[in-house]
Amino acid sequence: MHGSAFTYITQFLKWKAELGMKRIEVIVPDRKLKDANEVIRDANTGGMSYYRIEGRGGIKAESASFERGAKNYTPEFISRIKVEVVIKDEQVEELVNNLLDKLGDELGGKIFILDVHTAIDLNTRMRGEAVI
Repeated sequence: MHGSAFTYITQFLKWKAELGMKRIEVIVPDRKLKDANEVIRDANTGGMSYYRIEGRGGIKAESASFERGAKNYTPEFISRIKVEVVIKDEQVEELVNNLLDKLGDELGGKIFILDVHTAIDLNTRMRGEAVI
């Protein structure tokens, strides 16, 4: 029993040490990708990923005409960019405030902040904040 409790505590402490990271997900209009990249790069966060996505929310898509204006179509989903970056906890407030300052306008968008429990570098097998 003593060995299993010790193992559990050791694993818990190892897991706890790896906490302290957040994944920031930013969803913005396509034309805001350059601005988001600039803010994230200036924050010295390391890497960044982005994806082209479609979704619906508070802002509705504008209708489009086709067949020489004879038909109108209003798409249900709007094209957006999703940017993801994993950062240290102490970087969150500054990065989020800078993103809000640079990206906030009537075009809309969202910022989500999620806990990252573990990060592992596939090449070096290092774990935790060191890999970001």
